[in-house]
Amino acid sequence: MIQNASATCTHDQTRAALIEQIATWFARPPAAAMIAQWQSAEGLAALDAIADEFDCDAAVARLRAALTGAAADTLALDIAVAWTRLFEGVTGTPLVPLYESAYIDGQVQAGARLFGHAVDDMNELLVRFDMSVADEREPADHVSIELALYARLLRREDADGAALMRERLDRWVPTLLARCQSNDPDGFHGAASSLLGALLQGRAEPDLQHAKEESHHAD
Repeated sequence: MIQNASATCTHDQTRAALIEQIATWFARPPAAAMIAQWQSAEGLAALDAIADEFDCDAAVARLRAALTGAAADTLALDIAVAWTRLFEGVTGTPLVPLYESAYIDGQVQAGARLFGHAVDDMNELLVRFDMSVADEREPADHVSIELALYARLLRREDADGAALMRERLDRWVPTLLARCQSNDPDGFHGAASSLLGALLQGRAEPDLQHAKEESHHAD
């Protein structure tokens, strides 16, 4: 991921790589080795480059603080505990549900039927865009899967597909990110959610559409 944030990537490729990286943090807590990479001189330089490229100094500053507060091994344990508290719940009720089907009209609804139409819709989109899921045990409406598909479409410069997924994400992910930040205001997951929000606010689809139109004109 740190290499993908280098100057050799286009703006949209870097955005996609960052979204893919953050998506994995919703699927599982980052390992100590990954945290150590971000703590390295190269990792901190990459954070500075991200802040400059996406005009998100505040979000990057939060993530830097969350990543440099202790040794990598210690942080990995703390982040894993927070991940369980936020996304699984100590008593089985997560503070931040990770599945689209838990959100109705953009809000978390107690008693919402999980793994229904949202899963069916996402399974159809995965087939449509020829993307498979590495962990088939995870329902397709998990935020990590939806973000990964969006990032894949950005990489492919599929403006229509990216816009379709962006509309889907806009219906519920802002609430998820807000809940992350309110329940983990000084922690890693709150910081990662802040950065993801900044990346999603900088829409890439118009740029992709412009490139598509330029290509048609050239033909």
